[in-house]
Amino acid sequence: MCRSSYGACTMRRFALTPLLLLTALAARAQKPAQPTKDAVNPITVEQLEQSLTETHGGADAELARSLMRLELTERLSASRFTHLKEALPGEKSAQALLILTDRSEFLNPPKDEIVDQPVPDSAATRAMLVAIVNYVNTTQRQLPNLMATRETTGFEDRPAQDSLESTGIVSMSAMPLHQIASSTRVVTYRDRKEIVDEKASKGMKQGAPVEGLVTSGEFGPILSTVVADALKGAITWARWEEGAAERNAVFHFSVPEGKSNYFVKFCCYVDGYQAGGEPELAVFNERAGYHGDITFNPADGSILRVSLQAEMPPTGLVANAGIVIEYSEVEIGGKTYICPSRSVSLLQAHVGQQNPMFAKSNYRGPAKTFLNDVQFKQYRRFGSETRILTSDVEPAPK
Repeated sequence: MCRSSYGACTMRRFALTPLLLLTALAARAQKPAQPTKDAVNPITVEQLEQSLTETHGGADAELARSLMRLELTERLSASRFTHLKEALPGEKSAQALLILTDRSEFLNPPKDEIVDQPVPDSAATRAMLVAIVNYVNTTQRQLPNLMATRETTGFEDRPAQDSLESTGIVSMSAMPLHQIASSTRVVTYRDRKEIVDEKASKGMKQGAPVEGLVTSGEFGPILSTVVADALKGAITWARWEEGAAERNAVFHFSVPEGKSNYFVKFCCYVDGYQAGGEPELAVFNERAGYHGDITFNPADGSILRVSLQAEMPPTGLVANAGIVIEYSEVEIGGKTYICPSRSVSLLQAHVGQQNPMFAKSNYRGPAKTFLNDVQFKQYRRFGSETRILTSDVEPAPK
């Protein structure tokens, strides 16, 4: 979408693209003294659970507003999110809890989810790394040609800012993150290539396309890129974590910009003006260093979760970018595979309209946040599946 005002035009489309552009309830124990109306209150997972228990039965809209003023200091797991959501009074508070949970995805888990076990020695650590590499090298080859339903919910905030309109300067008040669109699309993974199948998507209720933030590559390219880059950068032991059935292992990695294949792409910004006043638009497309965590099964190296955050300069056009992908077992054609189950992507960019009064190097404008929550469902093989059933036949008499 592109809106034009006094010669300035911004197309809000982003891509977090590893590997060649793959396209509050204030805590009662620590309540701040006299918080302002729009203050953000930090809260732990335990404090959030306690607060929601004490406010059980409250009004939906009021509870949603309280949740919007919170910021978790720890990651809220999927199981705890589900448990808390079941007790909420309605859709508004449920959506506010989802936003709060998604924003916590880049944080460490609470202490009660970290397993207190000895750090593996160098030999065990090396064996785990070898298992991860072997898994990544084989996972894409093992995946069949498949189809899945990608359900995307897009959220944006609105920073307070003044804009120059035809009637004069218009002041817009700030709005917290809120849903702006949701869509359902069929994505196909065929011959190791991931594409959105618009033809297959026509038969379902698609919803409005989410155009602000676009990500792809969850079916393999991101994994192979992250592991390859991490091996060229630095990989260190992080911790043991509680898993669904057994403990999981976590490595932390860091990749400098010079060894990174992670590009952050943002369209578009004004890169000067023509003689007639028309803007010259350019695409922000920069290689970025990044860091994150790889959560995996230590027995076979299968990756269960990967998170990465770009290391962007805080004064740059894009101030923050990152993605988290979770994987789980799914059955496709009678066999079990580990495939993406959900992802959360976040990007903060200075998207205010520039005008000739400000130099590009000096103008930033307020930072706007884009957040996508993606669910992958209904896995099936690409194309038709045919089985021939035969009955037992008596052997012919001699």
